[in-house]
Amino acid sequence: MHAVEPYFQFPPNTYDSFIKTKLFKSNAPSSPIKKLEISLKDSHSQAKSCLSHIQDPLWKSVCTEMLDIMGPSSVYKIWNSKLGSYCTEGKTMEFCCPTVEVAQFMNQYSFLILGSLQRYFPTLKHLRVKVKQAS
Repeated sequence: MHAVEPYFQFPPNTYDSFIKTKLFKSNAPSSPIKKLEISLKDSHSQAKSCLSHIQDPLWKSVCTEMLDIMGPSSVYKIWNSKLGSYCTEGKTMEFCCPTVEVAQFMNQYSFLILGSLQRYFPTLKHLRVKVKQAS
């Protein structure tokens, strides 16, 4: 039986230095994990910045909960929406959204928004989402 020779051989002592310098540089700032961590921190801080522009404390509370549950992308979509009035008769709350896309998102995740608002309005059952008309 013949010994199998490797196709490529590193010169003596270069293999060890190659392994140490090229393969195990996970702490390098250019690693994909570091970039992802930085990106997530930036995204979270940008979402917090959006929250700081919300005047209505109740809507700010709802958006903060959405940030905690769903992450920054949810806040980017809904932060510019406005809470409307609460109708005790129909047990509904109105929302005014800037775009159809935001209205669809709010309808899709209305159960989360309802859950957040029901702490303040226990009888709330429905959301009525409207799209702001261009003026």
